[in-house]
Amino acid sequence: MNDAKLFFDNIKNSKNICLVSHKNPDGDSLGSLLMLNEYLKNINKQVDVFVEGKIPYNYETFISKDTIKFEYDNIKFYDLLIVLDCGDESRLGIFSRIINNSSKIICVDHHVTNTNFADINIVDSDISSTGELLFKLFKAANKEITKKMAEYIYISIITDTGKFTYSNTSGETYKAVGELVDLGIDILQINNNLYNSKPIKIVKNFIQIISDIEFYYNNRFGIAKVTQAMLLENKMNMDDIDGVVEFIREIKEVEISCIIKEINSNEVKVSLRSKNDIDVSEIAKTYGGGGHKRAAGFTFNKSIEETKNEILGTLKTILGE
Repeated sequence: MNDAKLFFDNIKNSKNICLVSHKNPDGDSLGSLLMLNEYLKNINKQVDVFVEGKIPYNYETFISKDTIKFEYDNIKFYDLLIVLDCGDESRLGIFSRIINNSSKIICVDHHVTNTNFADINIVDSDISSTGELLFKLFKAANKEITKKMAEYIYISIITDTGKFTYSNTSGETYKAVGELVDLGIDILQINNNLYNSKPIKIVKNFIQIISDIEFYYNNRFGIAKVTQAMLLENKMNMDDIDGVVEFIREIKEVEISCIIKEINSNEVKVSLRSKNDIDVSEIAKTYGGGGHKRAAGFTFNKSIEETKNEILGTLKTILGE
């Protein structure tokens, strides 16, 4: 695998390395960052890991104090910048400026909408997750994967496959997980931390959100909304809202699910999911976003209601009256 040699040759020839992923991190982005950070520390590289956005509560237990930085001084330069799980430089948010302060840029990603913005782009849109792609690179180069690294890869895979329910889960994915288990990871403990650790206030907020789900196009489209007022009332952060869009997709009649999160009065974040053959990444691309065929999103500079009406208009040609 030529990509593996290129990847590790650049790491070998670099001293100061920066790792960054998309803003508002999820399981695949965090797992990939933490896995590669662990490897680079083990081979005595100088590493900085940057994340824009709050770490979701169910990942905090996996992250050691001071591992991740949330601010960049715009002065430090890097021999190598490795971008993980990010399809285009705009999704790096405030850390996109590190690109100009790096001698070489490698992007490791699995999004079909990747723009190949890096100097070296290792992209496989047929693979389940960036974590699995890293696993593949390490295996191809005969690099050791420690138990801790295996835990992080597992987090990437299980979260980005929807607990192995998405169509991106392949036989190779299961084989990879089998090898990770053989390395001694405790999947029961990891799964409990990821999926069985919701605080009561988050559950109450979840119930409030799903109680107001709206259905359109003969119940084929389900949409939920999260406002800043709701967050204030429940003393929560937007980053704590997780799983709603997947919950809507689980409804039998629903083919496309959506959640609109209000960032402010004139900016929202939209997440889309599909159940069958509808490619929601194509929908997201029309609004400057991207993602996967059955999981995509975008940011929109309009109010929640304006955004909802815009999406309804777009879906009219897909789902009909």
